Amino acid sequence: MSPSENIDDYAKGWAGLMKLVRNGDSWSGNEKNRFFLNGRQGAFHEISHLAGLDQSEDGRGLAIVDWDQDGRLDLWYRNRSAPRLRLMVNKKESHPSVALRLEGTNCNRDAIGAVVELLPSSQNRHWVQSVKAGDLFLSQSSKWLHFGLCNETQDFSAQVLWPGGKKEVFVGIKAGRFHLKQGSGIARQLNSRREIKLAHRELTRSPNQSNAHILLPARAPFPTLSYRDKAAKLLTTSQNQGLKLVLLWSGICPSCENNLNQVASQMKAIRENQLTVLALSADGINGPKSDLSPAYELVEKTKISFPWGIIDQKSARKLHRFQENLFDRTPEPSVPLAILLDQKHRALAIYRGEFSILTILADLKTILSSNAIQLYHLAPPMKGTWFTNPLGQREVDRLFPVMR
Repeated sequence: MSPSENIDDYAKGWAGLMKLVRNGDSWSGNEKNRFFLNGRQGAFHEISHLAGLDQSEDGRGLAIVDWDQDGRLDLWYRNRSAPRLRLMVNKKESHPSVALRLEGTNCNRDAIGAVVELLPSSQNRHWVQSVKAGDLFLSQSSKWLHFGLCNETQDFSAQVLWPGGKKEVFVGIKAGRFHLKQGSGIARQLNSRREIKLAHRELTRSPNQSNAHILLPARAPFPTLSYRDKAAKLLTTSQNQGLKLVLLWSGICPSCENNLNQVASQMKAIRENQLTVLALSADGINGPKSDLSPAYELVEKTKISFPWGIIDQKSARKLHRFQENLFDRTPEPSVPLAILLDQKHRALAIYRGEFSILTILADLKTILSSNAIQLYHLAPPMKGTWFTNPLGQREVDRLFPVMR
């Protein structure tokens, strides 16, 4: 098997896995967060409900940090399902604690791998922790070392075993936050930042909207749809090259009528933008028993002058599968639907429900004048920053194979 075939098989397997996830399945079986209390007798006790940590999200990552710097450890959750990110602030009454931040000079700056032994002046007990670069699944907790002191109130010393094997002792440590710099021998106390006030806000679900205006972050290969024109001649959407707007409609859909009327009234502007329109009725997806009279009546009523036809059930399924590859949750088949295509029969944008043809023409100009990075930033419906680079066209073609 060639490397190219290996990549193709991997891409197909990944696409199949993502299809399951997008349909509501979990990567690992809907993993609820669970919180255990150390019983100190060789057993742990689950207290998720008592701690308020028994959320139903499908957990993926957990980071531990004293976010508000009050000496109590807080939790950041990363979930597959919404909310994707959750901060749980620890409000439990706590005992004094020591927090240490190490800085390496002869080793790595973050002192990854250093081992700290915290010793009270009485020497009757000690605590040991190490600085780690990562912990738990896909998680990185704070590099601050946090030591709960129970009821200890005396001063402490910290013996640090730095990466490389050198030991160093820091004295004069007490409850609070301290910075330990390699080679200094001085524990420098740090002030906590000002109190952070986080307003409590209930999560609300955004209202369902029948309309959608989606600019795709990359040009996705569009399936070849078959249809019969008004003379019952069998044609395909890929036969005519050039920029194209494919409209899916029904003769019994009021919004479809509005869209067709709007397109018909703006044909001059559409032609000036070198865009062609193809209107495909979904009234024939039930096969020979389909009632096509509403489609013909609507064409006559709207007096459209652009090509139109009737697609079959097979083409409607291909259109649905195309959207399955694009979205985490596949929308239910519905009309009206519009897809903007480039000269190579690749999808640029999708419009569900009633649309403005002037908006589509403006989108077309923006998309054609944008490079891959700019297009990537146009796609999200809200402002933000990507932490990945856009896929190349080759990778997109592998993820969205053309369905013939």
